Amino acid sequence: MNREIYLHTGFLPSSFSMYAMSLSFGLFLLEKPAWAVAVAAVGVILGWPFSILAFLPLTFYSLDKQFKQAFLSGAVTSIALLALSILVDHCYYQRWTSSVFNLLVYNVLGGGESHLYGTEGPLFYIRNGFNNFNFCFILALLFLGILPNCKKKKFQGGFRNCFGPKLWANLNGIFLYPIYPLVCVAASAVIESFTDLFRDKYNPYDNSIIVMMAKFLRPVALSLILCASHSRTFSLINGYAAPMEVYKILEHHDDAGTGDRDSV
Repeated sequence: MNREIYLHTGFLPSSFSMYAMSLSFGLFLLEKPAWAVAVAAVGVILGWPFSILAFLPLTFYSLDKQFKQAFLSGAVTSIALLALSILVDHCYYQRWTSSVFNLLVYNVLGGGESHLYGTEGPLFYIRNGFNNFNFCFILALLFLGILPNCKKKKFQGGFRNCFGPKLWANLNGIFLYPIYPLVCVAASAVIESFTDLFRDKYNPYDNSIIVMMAKFLRPVALSLILCASHSRTFSLINGYAAPMEVYKILEHHDDAGTGDRDSV
């Protein structure tokens, strides 16, 4: 039973969509929009259908860059995966149905318990983001305002037009899981751009005192984030490791027989 629980947590649909988001955005930054859209379709159909809101900005910008290739890639991948999903559903349910469509209908169009989600105010998601990412989350929020001032080419183009709206849209959504890796990307972009905020835009080789101080802030920010993150990890291990500690001592007991559950 315990093994089944761990397998379940390892295959959560939101986690699968998060991995797909990381790969899709990475492909987009590598200027492979067609592949990015294909991976996005995989994340939505095989993973979590509701994550489509997280993939939409990237998909639209990919279509804007290479419409034909991105459209064909997304359409072929979506049709193939939906057909496969319907065949698998028919094999198990003995009738033609779509689990993806049923999930959306149940939770969005009525009849489900979707009213249980998204009932908290905006401050809840901000607290949740800070609880999981500490100072990294604050830097990710600053990304939206700092990016237009960045002078590095790698932060321009798709990074500006795709990531900013996506992050903003998801921070005002219900679930943040699919964009967790992108929060770290945004924070790292802000840390990298510290010097751009103070350097003379007409002098790319400006090494004034304030620029040197900005460079010093990079390791300081990283140190704060790492310390806070490790503290949270150690706190979780110390406060919620009781089930694992119990299993460590089971090897010192005889095998439990029928009806001995209470004694264990």
